[in-house]
Amino acid sequence: MEPGDNVWNAWHGILRFGTITSRRKDDDGWTYFKVNWGNKKSYLDRLRNHTMLCGDDHTLEEYRADQIHPT
Repeated sequence: MEPGDNVWNAWHGILRFGTITSRRKDDDGWTYFKVNWGNKKSYLDRLRNHTMLCGDDHTLEEYRADQIHPT
């Protein structure tokens, strides 16, 4: 996967689509991507609710290669 590629991600029943904006390889051997996601409202609402209920914040700035899938 490369910047400009379209990808998808599923999180707690929310299917999201976006475009990769950057890619980097870390010392741990994984490749990480920044993604410009489309409709963010449902995801952000669910994430905010999850954080409020559970107390832990799962906000991601980068996604590991196994967390996103090419469309």
